[in-house]
Amino acid sequence: MAASRRWFWVGSRNVVRDAVAKLLGSPCADAPLASAAAGDCVVVDALAGAAASALPTGHVFGGVRALKQTKGLAVFVVVAADDRVGPMLARFVLADGVATWDDARQRLDGAQLLPQTGGPRRAPIDALLAKLEPRLSATGGESNLQRLLRFEREDSLGQRLQDAETGLFDGPYAALKLDEEWKRAHRFSLPLSLLLLDLGGAVDRLPADQRAQVFAEAAGVFLNECRDIDVLARFAPTVFLFLLPGTGADGAEVLGKRIVAALTRRFAGRADVQPCGGLATAPSSEIPDRRTFLAVAEACLARARATGPGVVATSWQ
Repeated sequence: MAASRRWFWVGSRNVVRDAVAKLLGSPCADAPLASAAAGDCVVVDALAGAAASALPTGHVFGGVRALKQTKGLAVFVVVAADDRVGPMLARFVLADGVATWDDARQRLDGAQLLPQTGGPRRAPIDALLAKLEPRLSATGGESNLQRLLRFEREDSLGQRLQDAETGLFDGPYAALKLDEEWKRAHRFSLPLSLLLLDLGGAVDRLPADQRAQVFAEAAGVFLNECRDIDVLARFAPTVFLFLLPGTGADGAEVLGKRIVAALTRRFAGRADVQPCGGLATAPSSEIPDRRTFLAVAEACLARARATGPGVVATSWQ
């Protein structure tokens, strides 16, 4: 690691901290986290416990999102090796990467930390290419390996489809997936449900740091409740779209009510967060195409808003 590169630790498990220090080749900075600046790295243990009080919000994932407001500051999260939700939460709050800790084996997999923190590098790519493909096209064309490496260096397709503020997929991606899942459901005669969930218009009027905190907290609920095959995207400033393949009306209603109830508990006492949802399910004689599918869900959401917070409406009539 370069001498000027500092890294900060937020956590209470010394064994994990020491493993990170060994990987990076230097101890963590002996300075307050508040002094971290552009060019520095922060490693946050998802199980930080009381140590999370050092973070801007006092909450691990909300704190990561807040730290990412400092331009040039790299932030990583350490999660348990068997934690499926942690990496998704880290991605949602825009962490630069994830390291995994296997408690049973006392082993850290921190490969994602190394490129960002000056750790060991691979052999120069040019030299590698020279060995693998000594004779490139006489016309100066790009080799397949060079093309692959160029694609990897460029922003990934997933990054280009992300909503900049939340890290979730954006509206255009949701529209694409809606068309794809609609066609698949009809081709194989499978049920498909669409949930539109609104956190409440007041959330969009919050200061940026508070809004980011609400989104981060809501992400914990979304990702804990959803399956890997479900599609989640931010569709409007405070509205999130859930596509639920293979899920009928009853199952979708149970999920929608569970998510709204969990959000209500998470934000208890906050008048500015008032979740509600609208749900549509196909196949249905009233829903001939995907546009109507979305329109019915939107109409149900409007009815839920009119009824009051905490409601998941399944009918627009």
